[in-house]
Amino acid sequence: MAASTSVHTHFVAPPFSPAPAALCLDQETWLAGPSAAMAQLRGQFRRVAPYFRTALLTGERGCGEVLAARVLHQMSPLKDRAFVVLTPSAAELRFARNSLAPAALDGMIFLPQPERLSRLAQVAILRLLREHGQYAPRIVAFAERGLRSIVSAGGFSADLAEALTALRITMPSLRDRAEDIPSLLSHMLQLLATERGTPTPRPPADLLEAAVRQSWPGNLAQLHTAAIGLIARSGKGELRPEDLTAVLSSIAPAVPRERRETRMLRLDDVIQEHIRAVLSACNGNKLRTAEVLGISRSTLYRMLDATGHAASIPLHADKFQMAR
Repeated sequence: MAASTSVHTHFVAPPFSPAPAALCLDQETWLAGPSAAMAQLRGQFRRVAPYFRTALLTGERGCGEVLAARVLHQMSPLKDRAFVVLTPSAAELRFARNSLAPAALDGMIFLPQPERLSRLAQVAILRLLREHGQYAPRIVAFAERGLRSIVSAGGFSADLAEALTALRITMPSLRDRAEDIPSLLSHMLQLLATERGTPTPRPPADLLEAAVRQSWPGNLAQLHTAAIGLIARSGKGELRPEDLTAVLSSIAPAVPRERRETRMLRLDDVIQEHIRAVLSACNGNKLRTAEVLGISRSTLYRMLDATGHAASIPLHADKFQMAR
């Protein structure tokens, strides 16, 4: 009886990101499901996987972009070769040495954040595609809204964007495939319980129905965190819809700005907003910001002065520049 007092212990939600490093879901389960959205995606994958050289995935972050890239890899003739996830920081390290690992040259590369690649990395990837021809690695990139606006703002190579968008695949959000949520959640619960060595909770039909009615703005990452919460609340008794409500109230994510109501903005405002975002990502280092944007430092200063933003940057942010 003493053990029963801990059945509904307070659940402290672990933090989740839109693309968790260890999502408790395999490619097959993610791709399967009765929804029309996934049936359409499966058909598209079957048609293009044997032939494509580059592909751009678009959609809400956390909808399964890494899983999609892995599925394309597994369905391609390169399935026995390397699959490399090349983050912006990893790209910096690799291309600073002016090469990729040899094993990656005939495999597949996944770019989860191409918009954050430095100019050095962008040039190197484009050279990789052009110089190696049919022996170049296949490349799958993910950009929520595509690359056109980033190119227009001067933050991305037009040539590389053109190369990466030869094939564009739109990823369905979890809301778009609501019929698949019961099987996805049940599978996550099973894997998590097995991982923890605990009995697998059997979510009742009314809980699964409640899950289908949720909007899931955090997509698979939020579903994964909810499954962890349900495991924590499960015990000898059956889970209830109230358990899902309680878990979701503790992990409700802030809706990213790009998913809020669309704002009507002038092109200049969009460009300035992008510049400020890059400047923030570079920790106020204006030399680095200019390099990422592909503009001169004097041009960057002129654009910042136009908005009065330059005055808000701490003086120490340019210590590296002064040293040079």
